[in-house]
Amino acid sequence: MSERNPPSELMPLSERTRVLLPGLYAWLLTVELPAFSRGARPAARVTALAAMVVLVGALFFVGGRLRLARALGIYAFIGFCVVTWALLGGELSPLRADRIRAATGSLGWVLYAFGWGRVRGGRVPEDQPFAVLGAPLFARSRLHPRALPIAAFAVLAALLFGALAFRVDRPEHAVLAHATATACALVVLAASARIALAQGTRVELASGVSRLNVVAVRGAVLSVLFGIGLVWAALR
Repeated sequence: MSERNPPSELMPLSERTRVLLPGLYAWLLTVELPAFSRGARPAARVTALAAMVVLVGALFFVGGRLRLARALGIYAFIGFCVVTWALLGGELSPLRADRIRAATGSLGWVLYAFGWGRVRGGRVPEDQPFAVLGAPLFARSRLHPRALPIAAFAVLAALLFGALAFRVDRPEHAVLAHATATACALVVLAASARIALAQGTRVELASGVSRLNVVAVRGAVLSVLFGIGLVWAALR
């Protein structure tokens, strides 16, 4: 009997609940409801049920055979869900989907990803007999008090971008809107991280001419694209 992977019958209920409930929640909102709605294909219902079967089947291998459990509860489960969505086709159109259900379903998939995480088992490297022990390492400095408000503002701005994308109703524009919102959110988060970490440090700014030379090419490209957009909008 391995200490890292005890038999599944000895696994606590919380271990199986952590794996099952997030997946069941995401499946109910994003797979079961559209698959069993009126007008859905029978094949989509079969693959939706198959996704739930492999997820429940993975619970029997969570403790003893973790690789098999992940193969069923992650790869097979997501694979059947993707096939179900492909079979649904127009049933998943943004015009028909409920925005609240879509948002809560996305949260369910996030919880599902965290539910399959595991704490490292066995010995930690410091407990090995050949490990070289030393003094504990401390942080060289602490974050500036202004770093937390900057990070909080960036997170709120990123969430706002994602929420604004749901206001696009046209199906042909919805995908572009979500992709643009995701890109803007990532840029804001990356920039805010650099700004937050730079708080409290003295930064030597370059001359104005050198800074203009850095952004000259990018500014010219953006100006050309903006002009093309204005011409295209005027011709329409």
